[in-house]
Amino acid sequence: MATVAPLDAFQEVSLCQLVIAHHPERISRLVLTNCDAFEQFFPPLVSPFQYGARVFGIQFANFLAWVLRARSAQRLFVAALSHRRPDPAVLDAAFHPLLHLPGVRSDMTRFLRAVSNRYTLEAARTFSSFHHPVLLVWGKDDPFFSSRLAVRLQQAFPDATLQFLPHSRAFVQLDQPEVFAQQIAEFVHAAVDA
Repeated sequence: MATVAPLDAFQEVSLCQLVIAHHPERISRLVLTNCDAFEQFFPPLVSPFQYGARVFGIQFANFLAWVLRARSAQRLFVAALSHRRPDPAVLDAAFHPLLHLPGVRSDMTRFLRAVSNRYTLEAARTFSSFHHPVLLVWGKDDPFFSSRLAVRLQQAFPDATLQFLPHSRAFVQLDQPEVFAQQIAEFVHAAVDA
């Protein structure tokens, strides 16, 4: 399984929403996990990252990298997003770019400074015209992205199915990779059979 740096995962799901907003013809099926949506980009518990980058610029990213050099800080960061305790190789893969590549810290700073819910609100206005199947696989124990947000997303799409995964936080792909993969396989298989 490929690893995704923690902040990149939030960005990728938001990008999926922008693609269906601007190029819906390119997407025939969509899978979303716990994610930013509507006015929650970022959710309140994550907004300190956004404001830190806006106020302190690259120094905030450098400070974050300094803090995350400690394995205990890495584990604490991931514990907020996933029940599963990743092994050291996964932590190294996830945090190495931030810790060792100044260009990554610069890119992260630019991204965090540019975060605005105008993008997710703009995308949300197009959800009702996306007439392809959508699968929402939502970690039930997520302190950042509530179950209410999942239901709201489901209701915004004409053809959406919502599956709550117990014992999962924001990173359902880490907490329950087998179940998540099975859900996607069944979703894709249904398209082939249709």
